[in-house]
Amino acid sequence: MRTQAEEPSTAQDQRSGLPPWLLLVLPGLLLSFLSLRVVAPVTDPDTYWHIASGDHLRRTWDFVLDDPFGAAAEKPWILNQWLPQLAMSVADEVAGLPGVVWLTVLGTLAVMATYYVACRRRSSALVATLIVAVAFLATSGSIAPRPQLVTFALTAVVTDAWLRTTVDHKPRWWLMPLTWLWACSHGMWFMGIVVGGATLLGLAASRRVDLRAAFRLALIPLASLVAAAVTPVGPVLLTSPFQVSGVTAYITEWQPPSANDPAFLAALGLILIVVVDAARNRQGRASYVVLLTVLAFVLAVAYARTAGVAAAIVAPLSAAGLTRLARQPAPTVSHRENQVTAGFGIVALAVAAVMVPTVAARPGLGANELDAEIAALPVGTVVCNDWLDGGWLIWKHPNVRVTMDSRVEIYSVDHIRGYSAFVNAGKGWEAYLAENSCTVALLRTDSAIAHVLVAHAGEGGATTRGGHVLLRGLGD
Repeated sequence: MRTQAEEPSTAQDQRSGLPPWLLLVLPGLLLSFLSLRVVAPVTDPDTYWHIASGDHLRRTWDFVLDDPFGAAAEKPWILNQWLPQLAMSVADEVAGLPGVVWLTVLGTLAVMATYYVACRRRSSALVATLIVAVAFLATSGSIAPRPQLVTFALTAVVTDAWLRTTVDHKPRWWLMPLTWLWACSHGMWFMGIVVGGATLLGLAASRRVDLRAAFRLALIPLASLVAAAVTPVGPVLLTSPFQVSGVTAYITEWQPPSANDPAFLAALGLILIVVVDAARNRQGRASYVVLLTVLAFVLAVAYARTAGVAAAIVAPLSAAGLTRLARQPAPTVSHRENQVTAGFGIVALAVAAVMVPTVAARPGLGANELDAEIAALPVGTVVCNDWLDGGWLIWKHPNVRVTMDSRVEIYSVDHIRGYSAFVNAGKGWEAYLAENSCTVALLRTDSAIAHVLVAHAGEGGATTRGGHVLLRGLGD
């Protein structure tokens, strides 16, 4: 992790006034602390159906299929995140939910490490640590046991690679197989191609490469697109990111961020550093820097979910900008620093392995107190359920078929609207029960429809426990 300058790494941090030993251990301490923050019961509803998806794939190896878990899906289910889902499935089989949470610690550590490496190439250890802390805040709302961790990490890797290309103009052909792996891991695989395209446009606009070199570099994003089309999912993968477009209005994380959202403000803070640097330094006004910063800004303001992606793109630019603003020398990294930082990461993984069996053994959501009653339902029972519990039901109780879960892209807009009317006991809620042939409902006791159905349930028709109510005989 060296740059063109070869000045000792300790000298560049002496202006901070911090002791050298603290500067040496600070990055590792931060990465360890941030990764261990995710050790907790699993409360993300998506995690559970991701595990079940990996289980199903290991049995069938079908990548594009009709939904095997629900009774109301109207669109094909495209497994465009199958590689991490397999890993989550194996972790769950080997160690249960604690294994999945430990895998999340590993993923979080990988995300923060890629942020740090990309920043450290362009700044001192202190500056890189500071920028990573802010970037984590921008990403924290999306840090969960989900495949999207792959996108955060690989966005940082790809951005770092293209920024190095702006210096040496060398094509990094390994980005093509990396895109293939990315396309097997998460639906936002195309971000690597977008970052590459923006960087190439910036290089062309500033005439920093000749036509022949530009053509050779352009082969990388073009070939990466081809690589994405030849995953086991097939060419349909290229259109799968658009499947969610029709239902984003019903997904909280796909809404624009609020003005006081900490993740949004952190992403804007990183962007502001680049803007200030551009106003004061010529290097900060390079065309590729402008285009990448604009891309990060669009991602930050467009959706709450993409603040972390914006941070992954702009973090190394922020680190370089802050280094210039602070008039620090060009960075170099010693082997000792790398070893100490890696050592802290290994210790963090070991500590997590000790913590997770106690902390994460029990699911953090779902009707766990009603497990026995749900397990006793006949195989194939259709359940009108709260969407938050859909993934948990898919994972924990394969004997039932859900009518709603957080895989909203496989449901029609009409179905989602019908669910909303049902759970809020709105006009026409009875139609939802009839259309989905529900004989059983599993609901949160604080929902409007739970109050209505419990009031009309016959003797023994409702079992309430742990904040959930199980209602039977709805179709009678």
